[in-house]
Amino acid sequence: MTFMDRLKQRAEELDLQHKADQFADAATKAAHEARERVGELAHENRAKVAEVVEKAGAAVDERTDGKYADKVAKAKQQVAKGVDKLAEQRGSAGHDSPQDASPAVQHVVPPVAPPVVPPVVPPIVPAPVAPPIVPAPPQDSLD
Repeated sequence: MTFMDRLKQRAEELDLQHKADQFADAATKAAHEARERVGELAHENRAKVAEVVEKAGAAVDERTDGKYADKVAKAKQQVAKGVDKLAEQRGSAGHDSPQDASPAVQHVVPPVAPPVVPPVVPPIVPAPVAPPIVPAPPQDSLD
């Protein structure tokens, strides 16, 4: 009997396949419940998240004199999308009717011109320099 045959026999004796299946089912159930709970929390706290994001965006705009306003607006929009996506993950028992659901926070982002990218210029590489020529030491002739 080979090592692999003995290993398979021992795994069957210990009922490892059944135990692994039970573990996988429990892990799947726990992940599903966690996803539903996160969705519920995201749905319940949309307004709070939007308020915090708005305050943070205003603080960044104030400290940078609006230099990054386009990036801040884009970040706020992405956070709102993320909260909406999380809120969609809640379980069917937690869904409100569509008219009861709080609307997603919408941030209107003005169109922003694409950034001006300078042309790519290859770096200037100096020509290789030959090593210095060192004169050979004088040889004494024995003539």
